[in-house]
Amino acid sequence: MKKWLAGFSAVALSVGVLAGCGSDSTSGASSDTGSKEVVELKLGHVWPNSEIHAQAAEKFAEEVEELSNGQLKIDIFEDGTLGADKDLLEGLKVGTADIWVGGAGVLSGSSDTAKIFTVPFLFDDQKHFDKVFNGEIGQEVSEKILEESGYKVLSYWERGARWLTVNKEVKTPEDLAGLKIRVPESPVFVKSFEQLGAAPTPMSFGEVFTSMQQGVIDGQENPLSLIYNSKFNEVVDFLVKTEHVREPITLVISDTTFNKLSLEHQEILEKAANGNAKTYAAEEIISGDSEYLKKLQEAGMTLVEPDLAAFQAKLDGFVDKEFPEIKETFEKIRVAK
Repeated sequence: MKKWLAGFSAVALSVGVLAGCGSDSTSGASSDTGSKEVVELKLGHVWPNSEIHAQAAEKFAEEVEELSNGQLKIDIFEDGTLGADKDLLEGLKVGTADIWVGGAGVLSGSSDTAKIFTVPFLFDDQKHFDKVFNGEIGQEVSEKILEESGYKVLSYWERGARWLTVNKEVKTPEDLAGLKIRVPESPVFVKSFEQLGAAPTPMSFGEVFTSMQQGVIDGQENPLSLIYNSKFNEVVDFLVKTEHVREPITLVISDTTFNKLSLEHQEILEKAANGNAKTYAAEEIISGDSEYLKKLQEAGMTLVEPDLAAFQAKLDGFVDKEFPEIKETFEKIRVAK
């Protein structure tokens, strides 16, 4: 269900949601068979509704409503209606949002463990990624994030590798020298692009198109689906196949809000988070990347296949030097092939 609200309306809805969760939690597990009051939760994200994960969020909401027989509903606020990723994540703690879905690296502002999500060249391929985040290591990472931040990861969704889009040809790290590259507000992104010689520029996603159009930044990096659906081909010419980061999409709720829900509703959220929406995202990413690449080239972008070995060599020892706190998790992931 989509709602486009702001100002007073959003605040009013937030109060209603908190009241609903509060009444649900007062009876604990017994509420599973008690009150039939409908509980509504606000889910926020920053993508246009044409993006794969925006559509996956819709499928998540549909499955939640179906599994709960309409007693638990997810209201979706898309395209940054409730704020940027950082605002949405912080909003989970104060009630301006209840669930956030977005790039996992945003969690690194609240959890040291979450810095692992955006380490460059961490995974050999998509199969390696899937083994980690659908297995024991992924569960360990989620548990540490919950302990450190109070945010509960309901699921990891596939996103696809991140590519660089830029206004000049980039084949080696030296070609990045001085280029202003928009990165998410994540210390790992900032430090890694600094080590590669670029000038990383943290910025809200909603500002990226205009900033490239006006020359404020020289480029950005994201998966092909988001590059295509955001029409970045209209403002930069080069598409560079770096595939430097395979960052999962996370579906996140605050532990406080989650624990206010009945046990039945908790189980429904977790089941739906790992159900149709997750399957849809994975299938669309796998089948769509080649099609998005073709469409971007047809739209005028020039494909560049850089010297990846040179990029990887430039980042040797990156975790040891900059983020020793995630070294143990890093090493577990590297051998989990």
